[in-house]
Order: sequence, then structure tokens, then C-alpha cells
Amino acid sequence: MCEFRPISPAEMTAFDRVRQYAFHPEDGPLPQEDSDDADPPLGTRYGLFDGGDLASICIHYTFETRVRGSWIDLGGLGAVATPPERRRAGNVRRLLRESLRRFDDDIPLVALWPFSTAFYRQFGWASANEITRYEIMPETLTDFSTEGGQFRPVDPDDWRDLRKCHLASGRGETLSMRRSEQWWRRRIFHKWGEDRRHAYAYYRDETPAGYVIYDIEQDGDRKLDVNYLGARDHEAFRSLLGFLGDHDSQVDRVTLDRPGDSALFDVLGDPQAADAELRPGPMVRLTDVTTALQAVPYPDDVEGDVTLSVRDPLLEDNDRTYRLVVEGGEGHCRSTPDGSPDATLDVGSLSRLVAGARSVESLATVGNLSAESDARGTLAELFPPERVFLREFF
Repeated sequence: MCEFRPISPAEMTAFDRVRQYAFHPEDGPLPQEDSDDADPPLGTRYGLFDGGDLASICIHYTFETRVRGSWIDLGGLGAVATPPERRRAGNVRRLLRESLRRFDDDIPLVALWPFSTAFYRQFGWASANEITRYEIMPETLTDFSTEGGQFRPVDPDDWRDLRKCHLASGRGETLSMRRSEQWWRRRIFHKWGEDRRHAYAYYRDETPAGYVIYDIEQDGDRKLDVNYLGARDHEAFRSLLGFLGDHDSQVDRVTLDRPGDSALFDVLGDPQAADAELRPGPMVRLTDVTTALQAVPYPDDVEGDVTLSVRDPLLEDNDRTYRLVVEGGEGHCRSTPDGSPDATLDVGSLSRLVAGARSVESLATVGNLSAESDARGTLAELFPPERVFLREFF
């Protein structure tokens, strides 16, 4: 008989053993003396127990995040792991199902960073956004002006200044988070047991206008790797790029992650001096269809009435037909067993619609949504695509 529950203090060592072997197999299954024990991860640790033994683990987080211009609670699922002797026995499926059920009723979406997009897609998660990773020769960035402002090194006590830049940078961006002080101190200024050594803020007239946090690797190919970056406006963003370019005597290349487009090429004077790789990013899925469709904001000037048939490979309670009525920017949803669906789609595609990660037409084109033209038009008005970019790694 399997049981899913929070990890007790007495079970922390067993939890850390599974987590370490999953993410640092070169160190073996025994926790190291300098492991995270003295600095446990944020969030709540959970375990799936089989006959009293720990079969799988995960960590639950709760964030405040923008979705279509409104702040809602988002669940985060991290550190999903199973020891090798218990793999391929259905433990992860059980853990994921129970995790979704355990999240609070007010949490409509749960995000995760997959080791394999295909693996989590089978359980109903879908890509929230793509990431473009740029590798840029630093001398390409030296033409960007940093005049009119000043860069200063910052530490965790300066988190409020950086928060202002972060919130301004994330306006109009779905899944941009409102980071807590604890998250700033423990995740942004801290990385897996070590303090980050390179953190700078950009000030204009003593007002914070941007920030950048990065690592520098000096073994072999010298690289500056940007971890976090935020700017109040485009001019501040250009100043941050210029600051990175001023490291041209110290590093051979700069790596920078941006939303899944190639807009940075429009800014660079010599686009051929940069390489870009588009890769799948984090994934998101609904917890409960009714909860999600009533939590997401809708355009104020749009009304709609549509019946959806939803397929969910993990949660049977979601695998049914729903009627969604939208009025005055609010959605009202209920299960309608005898309803004739206007559209049919899987829960991952519905999750993308809710987040604005894909348009109705793009989902219909690749066969993830089936609907007549009138229903597609209604859904397109209710769920216009958004700029989605989840920066936080957990």
C-alpha cells in the first residue's frame, strides 16, 4: 500500500540520499558532509512510501505569478526522483498524481522543469515556453552605452532594489513571479549551498534600473554565464549588455537565456557574432479543470459559451466534458456529462491555452485541438496568446 505524505525530520537523511543520487550520481547515494543539510531547500518535502520504504520524492513550492495580467498562485514541483532500485515500477506516476491532488484548491496550475519533455508530456504537462540560449562574443556587446548610470556590486540586503527591477521587467509577461525575500536571499543570491559572487545593480539617478547575476568559469574556454537579468526598460537592458561586454578582456563568450524568440539579433550590431539555440523550457499543467478555468482572467470585453471535452492521462476526475461561460472577465465552469462538446483537447493543450503559451489555431494545426470554426473563434477570443517566460528554476 503506497502512502504520499510530507517527509518527517527523522526521514530527511533518506530523502537527501535519494535526491543526491538522482542529481549528483557521481557522489554516490550517501549524503556528503557539505551537502544541503545545513541549508535545506525551500518548499515542502514529500515522499511516496511503499510498505514504509521511501520509493519516490519531490518538493512542493507555491509562488505568486502573473497570468494574463493578474496575480495568481502557481504550484511548483521540483526534485522529483526515484532511487534506481525502484524505477520503472509506476512510482513516479503515483507521486505525480498525488502531488497534483495535494496542492491547495486555490492553485490552478503546477509548473516543473523537466529532465525530459517527452517523459512529463505523457502525464499531461506541456511546454510553457521555449528558451533561446545565446552565446555571444563579448566584444560584440561593447558598443552598448552605459552612460547616464552606474553599476554597483550588491548583496542579499539589497534585494528590495532588485525586486523593483524584476517586477518592472516582468510586466506583461505571464509566469513572471513576485519573489519573496526568502527566495531572493536563498535562491537568487545563493546557489545550491554557495553564495553567488557576481551580482550587480544598475542605477540611474540613484534609482535601480536593472540588475544582473552571473557566474564566470575560467577552466578552458572562459565563459560568463548569466543566471538572472532584469531591466526596467530597453535602455537599461542595453546598458546591462554593455556591462557584460566590458568583460571582453576576461572571458571568451557570454551566455544568456531569453524568451523563445530571436529578438536579441535585432539589437546586436553584428548578429553573426552570436549563436542561438532554441530549446524546450519549463512545463505547466492544470490541477483541476474547473478550478483553472474559473481562476484565469478573461478579456473584459469578451463573452463566450463553449463546451469542452478534456482528456487527462493522469487524473480521471479531469477526464470529462465541461461547459465554460465567460461574462465580464470571469469564467464559470461546471462538468456537464451529457453535453455535446464544441471542442476536444488534451489537458496539456488546455493548460497552454490557459497560460497563453499557444494560440488556438496553432494547437488546431498540429492536431492537439479539434473544433469547428465557430468554437475555435470563441476560444481564440477567450484565450489570446501571451508572452510567457518562467525565469525561476526549482
